[in-house]
Amino acid sequence: MNARPGAIDGQVDAAGDRIHYVVQGAGDPVLLIHGAFGSGINFLQTEFGQRLAERRRIIAPDSLGHGESDAPADPGRYGARRRADHLAAVLDALEIERAHVVGYSMGGWMASALATFHPGRIASLAIGGWDVEAGMYTPAAVWGLPEITYDILLAMVRETRPERLVGLKPEREAGLAAAINAMNDLAGLADGVVRCAAPTTLWQGRDDLYHDASLRFAGEHGLSFIGLPGDHSSVLEVHGAEAARRVAEFIEQAARPGPGPANQQG
Repeated sequence: MNARPGAIDGQVDAAGDRIHYVVQGAGDPVLLIHGAFGSGINFLQTEFGQRLAERRRIIAPDSLGHGESDAPADPGRYGARRRADHLAAVLDALEIERAHVVGYSMGGWMASALATFHPGRIASLAIGGWDVEAGMYTPAAVWGLPEITYDILLAMVRETRPERLVGLKPEREAGLAAAINAMNDLAGLADGVVRCAAPTTLWQGRDDLYHDASLRFAGEHGLSFIGLPGDHSSVLEVHGAEAARRVAEFIEQAARPGPGPANQQG
């Protein structure tokens, strides 16, 4: 399913996995990485995605286990390095040397992995809806849980956002579970983000449980920070236009010749 006329579908064999992606728009390439239970096309169809696509070439892949990409049951195929390799393979297929990378939630984890294992592919890095340092252990602590797993998230989605499960096929569920559980592997990713030479920002809704930890991490490591209205969902669904405007401003500043974006808190 295409986002609107002019969008094209593609796929690439990446480390033995078939990864599907959608491309829309023209201009500087932006790799748009969706969250858990999502897909590239769904992220692109949000107001956030459509606003970004107005003046840019958006590449929106389906993460392994999601959308139209493969969903192998083997958890060993879902690690951070392999998921980063998938993203790099999509860029290779489109002959893109470097892209502006925008990831949200699980996409923030994958963007962190790309910064760690393929930093040279990144023109700028914008990680939203994610704690680079502690990942899902941050909301887990608030909720009194040792960690957050697929089963816990699935129960939450069934209760609050059942529409996200429409079309989930039983034969793909083991792969989806493996994709989400892999997010608890954070080894080396925070260091990878800090070491990445590309201009980097963290963007969060002010009511998101990830907000305070991300603001602190940005301040400690000299990264810019974009604070937005809303919580984890509404920052995209209600405030998507503002979020896109602020992230687009960061991308535009990063794309200009000369020094990248200065550390900004706000």
